[in-house]
Amino acid sequence: MTIFLFGVYLLFLTWIILFKLDVFSTLQMAYNQEMERSINLIPFAGTAVYNGVLDYQEIGLNVLCFIPFGIYMEMLDKKATWFKNLAVMLTVSIVYEALQYTFQIGVADITDVLANGFGGAIGINIMYILTSIWHDKAYERVNQLALVLTIIVAALLFFT
Repeated sequence: MTIFLFGVYLLFLTWIILFKLDVFSTLQMAYNQEMERSINLIPFAGTAVYNGVLDYQEIGLNVLCFIPFGIYMEMLDKKATWFKNLAVMLTVSIVYEALQYTFQIGVADITDVLANGFGGAIGINIMYILTSIWHDKAYERVNQLALVLTIIVAALLFFT
């Protein structure tokens, strides 16, 4: 069940990060080369700043989107260290940013990588807390909650 839910989560995450919830418009813009290829290596600058103001909402959404990643990483490899799971999430985040840059479907931004890593770290810590409270039952309960949340998110994304 965890592997299935993680796969669905990765599909949602890809749809959100790469296609901004609209696959066809994003691909059409990339095809027409309306988007400019760029990369921002300065944290909390560039794409995270609009009219001179840091966009906390965008950063917060990046953090929020990667919290489940941390939870799933901890559930899928219980023996992995905290740092190994974080490294995997940061690698995936960098791959997403590289794909955005390569296919001109977004701006590759270090702020996104940092926010995604922070969200993943929160997820790992949430799972640590839940396993300390519920012990072995934590995995079953988190899967049940993840299934319900996956259905809700799918309904919201597809019907709005």
